[in-house]
Amino acid sequence: MSILDVQRESDGGIATIRLAGELDISTADELGNVLAELQAPAGPDCIRLDLTGLRFMDSTGLRLIVTSDIRLRREGRELVLVRGPEQVQRVFRLALLEERLVFESSRNGSGEESL
Repeated sequence: MSILDVQRESDGGIATIRLAGELDISTADELGNVLAELQAPAGPDCIRLDLTGLRFMDSTGLRLIVTSDIRLRREGRELVLVRGPEQVQRVFRLALLEERLVFESSRNGSGEESL
């Protein structure tokens, strides 16, 4: 059984979600519930998803992130991903999504880039 820790904090118009553990079919609902709450009309302008603590992510997690990105863009809001470890980034690379999604290369927000 996979374990996912989801921690959430807000700072002005930015909500940060920090993930640790495994984001897969057995844990995606936990993140999905938090994202759905933040994507409500009165939600933040930017959701920052910190992937640095993930050990594993499967296609279910990838789909959840892409779907959230699409919804937020439609509303003029943004999803920013803090790069995870190589095994997580590989999932984005194989799906050819590193160029479509917005990634931040460090936890403190410096070096934000749209790849």
